[in-house]
Amino acid sequence: MRPGLPVLIALAAVPGACASPGPQGVAVYQPAPGISEVLSGPIQAAPGHHLVTGDLNIPAHAPIPRHYHHGEEFLYILGGSTVIVREGSGEQELRPGQAIRIAPGTVHWGKAGPEGLRAVSSWVVPDGQPLRVAVP
Repeated sequence: MRPGLPVLIALAAVPGACASPGPQGVAVYQPAPGISEVLSGPIQAAPGHHLVTGDLNIPAHAPIPRHYHHGEEFLYILGGSTVIVREGSGEQELRPGQAIRIAPGTVHWGKAGPEGLRAVSSWVVPDGQPLRVAVP
């Protein structure tokens, strides 16, 4: 278990802590703005790789800088919207319930929509490689 996760679990058990009602009255965790890593660990079925999962809470119109990953990225939109651009492709707008797979080595960038972005992203990372590589 990663450091800090027990605190999040403990807070989740306290009614109203770090949560707000969702559309059906279910409390939904509200992380600080940015990308919060919520899970990381080895993948037994893919030796030499590990999985990193992040909770994205991006403010309205915030840029997503140009970058790539050595492994695959899987992005699922929970709320708000985003425009993603993959090098060699046009813009793609994503809204709640939509998802995208970004192939390893694909330079991509974008920005959060006018209402911001809430999403879950998972990255398959080759061991010994950084999660993200910035591209000028």
